Formats: sequence, structure tokens, C-alpha cells
Amino acid sequence: MDISPQNLAPDPLPKVVEYALEVGLNLRGSVATGGFSETVKDRLKLWLNRGSAGEMGWLPRNQDNLLHLQKWKPWAQSALLFALPYRRRGGGFRNGGAVARYALGRDYHNVFGKKLERLGKRLREDGFCKRFRAVTDAAPVLEREWAILNSSGFRGKNTLLLDPQEGPWLILGELILDTELPNWTLFSALPSCGTCSACLDDCPSNAFRAPWDLDARKCISYLTIESRMPIQQSLRKKMGDWVFGCDVCLEVCPFGDKAQDYSDDWGTHAALEQFSLEDLLECSEKEFESAFRGSPIRRATWPGLLRNACIVLGNMKRGSRSLKKALEHPSPLVRGHAAWALGQLQEWNTLDSGRRKESEAWVRSEIESALEERT
Repeated sequence: MDISPQNLAPDPLPKVVEYALEVGLNLRGSVATGGFSETVKDRLKLWLNRGSAGEMGWLPRNQDNLLHLQKWKPWAQSALLFALPYRRRGGGFRNGGAVARYALGRDYHNVFGKKLERLGKRLREDGFCKRFRAVTDAAPVLEREWAILNSSGFRGKNTLLLDPQEGPWLILGELILDTELPNWTLFSALPSCGTCSACLDDCPSNAFRAPWDLDARKCISYLTIESRMPIQQSLRKKMGDWVFGCDVCLEVCPFGDKAQDYSDDWGTHAALEQFSLEDLLECSEKEFESAFRGSPIRRATWPGLLRNACIVLGNMKRGSRSLKKALEHPSPLVRGHAAWALGQLQEWNTLDSGRRKESEAWVRSEIESALEERT
């Protein structure tokens, strides 16, 4: 999407547009950060009260900050809204194991964050503001609600912000300023999802209660990235080959059909080309941290990623040797999911032996559950 300083942005935004372009960003809009409507507040409270956030405890803890930015940053007056498009070819680990497309290359927090910091410093040097804060989803900010309030995108039934040209393939970022700015958006009109329900119909784990209502506790992205707990047995086969994240509700969205391919812009992290899932199960935590430096995949944590790898290998019906080693892993989380996967491979003797050695009650229950499938 081409934006020039000669756009329809009111003063003083043309200068912001120009500076943003210099650091590789396109300004989508500006919005006052005074607060949200009662509808937004009620929707968030209901979602949290239903337990839909799962283990993401920072959301209820920061509820006041999310709804009232000034409680977090008292000096905040406005926000500049940006988005990096990232539609690209799918991929994952060597020999299989899918990874969400945003996580295939460099960590967007670093890429996007550095651009926003450069822009903020330039604006401060130019006297445009005295204080700023760059945000790339790692702060108590309802950035999607800002974008929707500003009409710089619309809410898809998959709860994601949709763009008429890029569809759901957007990473959002903001520059919070201590300067008052007019409410402005690049877009004159926005479409809607209409009668389309592809994202709801195709969700592998049925994580949507209804349009615009996601239960994170069933979402494969949440389970494989944010959750630190055992994954329910009823959800494991639904994960398919997703090791980190899930793109299904993005892939089926028709608004993304004509989105530009940005594969070359983001690259592919070297570790994904080096590691198979079996390799992952046999590496040490130190090797993992070193190999995946600069990758968003580290967000899942080492035990969490190995948990996911066990499930996917079980779904793929492969990796017997590595799963047998994982049954003796220091982490009970890994051992328990290795037991489930070995059950999928019908490795009954290994499970019998593991049951005799295992002292952790939950892991023993997983082994016994797997052995119940023996005929």
C-alpha cells in the first residue's frame, strides 16, 4: 500500500507520514487514547469472566490498564497506528511440523520495534513530542480495538483485524505519544465479513463459540505458544501437524487471497532448516536457546515446544526412537506427552517399562491412558 506525504492526512500528520516512510513504516491512522466505549469494556469483562483467556493471567491483571491507557502511561494523549503485512509461503521444521507464518523468520518484536523506536526518536528530535512509547503487542494495550475505533481495519469473525488488501496477515504496532493528534484514518470505507463463515467452519479445534468470540483455551495458537500446562487429550489430534501456532483461520479468509507475498522480506530462521522434530526432542535446552536465538518460537519455552513436538510426532505416526528418549526427559510435561505419542505408535513395551519407572502421578496416568488403547 503506497502512502505519500501528499495524502489526505490533516496537519501535522503529513510530516509523520514522511518520517515513517523513511524508517520503512506506513502510517494507517492516528487516534486519541482517552478510553473505550462501554461496549468494548463490557465485551472484555465478559470474555475474561468466562475464563476465555486461559493461562494468560496478565490480561485480567492489567484489565484497568487495557481499558484506560492513562493508568499505565499518564502522559499518553494519542497513538500513531501501524501494521506490517507478513503473508508468506507456509513452512515449518525440516521434514514436517508446521509453524505459524509470522514465526518462520525474524522476531517481529525486534524488526517492528526497532522501526518504531527510530521513528519515535526522530519525532522527539523534531519537537513533535517529548515522550513516546513503541508498542508491538507486548504491552497492556488493546491495539486491535484502537484500530477498529479508528477504522483503520475491521473486526473479522476470527477476531483478527482485517485489511481490505492484506486480509488478516497483519502485525500491529503503535507509537504512543504525549501529543494531541486528530483522529484520522487512511481508509475512507471498509467492507465486512458479510455471510462468510470460513474461519469459524474450518477451525480445527472448534475454538469459536460464535462469530467474534474466541475461547483461547481451545485455540491451537494459544495451546502451542502461551499454555504451559498439559494439552487436553481431546485436543491433541486436532492439532494435526501444528507445532507452533496455527494459521487456519487466516488461510481460509478470502480477504487474504490477493495479499502480497512478503516471504523474501522476512526470511526463514536457520534453525527451522536444520532441525527436524526428532532433532528437537534430542537437543538440550542450551542447544535450543542458542539455535533459536532471534526467533519468536522461543516464546513457547523449551518444555512447551517439546510437548508440542511429541503430539505432532504422534499425529504423524513417526519418531519412535526420539519419543522413547523423551519418555525419560527431565520435564514431566514432556514425558507425559511422549507417552501419549508412543501410544499412537503402539509402542506398548516401552510404555510398560516406563510405567514401572515413573514416579510422577500425572505422567503415570498418561502412560496408563495410552496403554488402555492396547487391544
